[in-house]
Amino acid sequence: MTYPIGYPLASSGTRESARNSGGFLAVSPTQDLRSSSRLSVRKLADIRRRLSARDLAILALVARFRVLSGEQLQRLFWPNGTPQTRTRLARHGLARLSTLGVITPLARRVGGVRSGSQGLTFAVGLAGQRLLAPDASKRRARGPYTPGERYLAHTLAVAEIYVELVEAEHAGIAELIAFEPEPACWRTYAGPYMTQLTLKPDAYLKLAVGDYEYSWLLELDMATEALTTIERKAHRHLDYHHSGEARRTHGVSPRVAWIAPNENRAAAIGQTLDRLPTEAARLFAITTTSTATALLTNGASS
Repeated sequence: MTYPIGYPLASSGTRESARNSGGFLAVSPTQDLRSSSRLSVRKLADIRRRLSARDLAILALVARFRVLSGEQLQRLFWPNGTPQTRTRLARHGLARLSTLGVITPLARRVGGVRSGSQGLTFAVGLAGQRLLAPDASKRRARGPYTPGERYLAHTLAVAEIYVELVEAEHAGIAELIAFEPEPACWRTYAGPYMTQLTLKPDAYLKLAVGDYEYSWLLELDMATEALTTIERKAHRHLDYHHSGEARRTHGVSPRVAWIAPNENRAAAIGQTLDRLPTEAARLFAITTTSTATALLTNGASS
């Protein structure tokens, strides 16, 4: 199963005033953009000419993760200067891309209205969809919608790991060689009676620490799943490891990091995984969101 490029999340709802938008210019995360879903070739070419290399990188990254927060985009693309300067530049840059329809602010905020543009979440806009898939210019874009709260929280949590690893790379802690969120990180392998099974982790990453490279599959836990579900997922990871497909295809069998929201949940996951065969202790690592980057970039623990 694959998702279309751009994953057209968009927004609809009640327009907020500019006063409540945290100074995010005239862009409101509530306007239904369906009326502008058909863009002329000339209009699309004009938008393309107005985009910088950073603009295109923002579009590609939002498409890759399907949704990113304004705060995450600011940390990635406006990392220099005072906090006030970074916030101002990010606000204007994201507002410009939103006005062009390259990205779209969603109706649901992170941190509430007072968080301003940093609290907005963004998906690929209608113009962005066309830029990513120009061969689909004659086909009407999918209708806009805002994702559910659980989906949004989980997607942003995966993206946050990526942002923290990029920041760790900038600090010289480790080199981020690859980071693949869903569905690019999914792995197929042979099951019983030659059935084809698919392992669906939340992300795959490869890091270089010193002279070594370390590969991880990530499972982001939001404390919304039963521990029996965690145990079933762990068995699937063990089956994938035993199949040898990872070594045949990628040259290495990655470890699995279970990332829990807090220490209590991490302990509960640990007790669940303790019921698995002893080799699971070598394959699995358990951490929390606050310590995940430290675990992933610590070559000695890998």
